[in-house]
Amino acid sequence: MNSKIIEFSMVTVWDWAIQLFALFLIIAVLAWLLFKPVSDFLEKRKAGIASNLQEASDAKKNASALKAEYEAKIKDIESEAGEILKAARAKALVREEEIIAAAKAEAEAIKTKALNDMKLEQERVRAEMKDEMIEVATLMAGKFVAAMDDAKQNELIKEVIGEMGDVQWLN
Repeated sequence: MNSKIIEFSMVTVWDWAIQLFALFLIIAVLAWLLFKPVSDFLEKRKAGIASNLQEASDAKKNASALKAEYEAKIKDIESEAGEILKAARAKALVREEEIIAAAKAEAEAIKTKALNDMKLEQERVRAEMKDEMIEVATLMAGKFVAAMDDAKQNELIKEVIGEMGDVQWLN
């Protein structure tokens, strides 16, 4: 027996040829059954991924545009809020000035009224003092006249009438 690892006999070549044919046949059947559907699936998947990437890119662009728009609106709102605050401060200052002016006018009115009241009180006190002085003078004159005799009284009346002449008494 001759033992060889590989024997090149006609049977072996035919076995190898059949096996190669069977291998190519299996590859062809598998390619026909699997390669085309798997290729189609991979192509569809690749197109789906590309479409998702494009949509994501578009969404990112839209989001960037919206972000820029919202930031611009926020800036506008901030500037508008600043203007509103500025206007409110101006109104508050004007109102403050109005309140101060009204308070000054009221204080001036109170001061004027107090001065008028003071003048009226002074005039009333003067009138009272005048009345009291007249009353005291009348009492003193009455006592003085009561102590005089008739001749002295007539002489005094003539002297006063002579001094008065055309002079008129003022209040």
